[in-house]
Amino acid sequence: MNIGNDTEAVARKGMSAVALRRLSLTFSSRRARQIVAALCSVLLCMAGASSATQDEDATRGLWDTAFLQKRPAAKTAANRTRQIRYRSVGAPKVTNARYLAARDSVVGVTVWRLRPSAPADEVRQLVHDAEGEWTPERISADAPLQEGQHVQITIEAPRAGYLYVFDREMYADKTYGDPYLIFPTNAIRGGDNKVMAGRVVEIPAPEDEPPYYTLKGNRPDYAGEVLTVLITDRPLAELAIGRKPLKLPEAQVAAYEKRWGAVVDNLELVGGAGSPMTLNEKAAAEGKRLLTRADSLPQTLYRIRSKPGAPLLLSVPLRVGAGD
Repeated sequence: MNIGNDTEAVARKGMSAVALRRLSLTFSSRRARQIVAALCSVLLCMAGASSATQDEDATRGLWDTAFLQKRPAAKTAANRTRQIRYRSVGAPKVTNARYLAARDSVVGVTVWRLRPSAPADEVRQLVHDAEGEWTPERISADAPLQEGQHVQITIEAPRAGYLYVFDREMYADKTYGDPYLIFPTNAIRGGDNKVMAGRVVEIPAPEDEPPYYTLKGNRPDYAGEVLTVLITDRPLAELAIGRKPLKLPEAQVAAYEKRWGAVVDNLELVGGAGSPMTLNEKAAAEGKRLLTRADSLPQTLYRIRSKPGAPLLLSVPLRVGAGD
């Protein structure tokens, strides 16, 4: 019994899976029903593969055309050993129509968790309150952290502008602590908060002491931190920065969120979590070079569905939970 050849013959007639199911009800022979059932499975698999390809094409339109191609080209040709793929996280799903409308309305964020260095690690940092050297390791944006862990954050935008980062403690009852402007400060690059394609901002800065955050709250119900990232096309004159983080009225940050808040779609780099920081990424974080198209992309891409030319605003939660 050659069901496969009979199935292909029916498929060439262009019948849908639904139509075939209805047709199978009219067939009395067992062999005919087997042919139709097999063909339905083939068509459903083809439809699933087509949907997956469309999703992948949509995400590629975001990270490739909208992000990677905005970086400067590498001086020497570099072959990538791993295919770049992003997956959408949560709803709404990525579609071509959404992403082609505003290709520069995207911000790349990588959260780095410090772990003890391994012999093969390129980047090793001395943590002064612990013995030995530590290496930044990528984690996904929704990965739970443990209280007391050291973390760093790097931010990259594919369009020119000015970066502001506000930090608040968050608590189990879903309330927040006082907001602080943690970037820019005069202690980091002299207060220079300009961003552009390929330029990475590391928070805390490499010259900070210590150059990492330790997740530790001021209340027993501490649940982590939430960073509000804002990119504007001109400096915010009302923010008078100093050498230390600036405490702000809660209403001021709330006004920014109300004015520029928008729906945000998240995408995670497939296979990126767990990768250690490279020397090129470290040099870019220290302001010594720009990231090129040959370098790794951010772990998480946030596409903000804002009006064209509007400031970009997003939240990055650093949740404390049952991490590994």
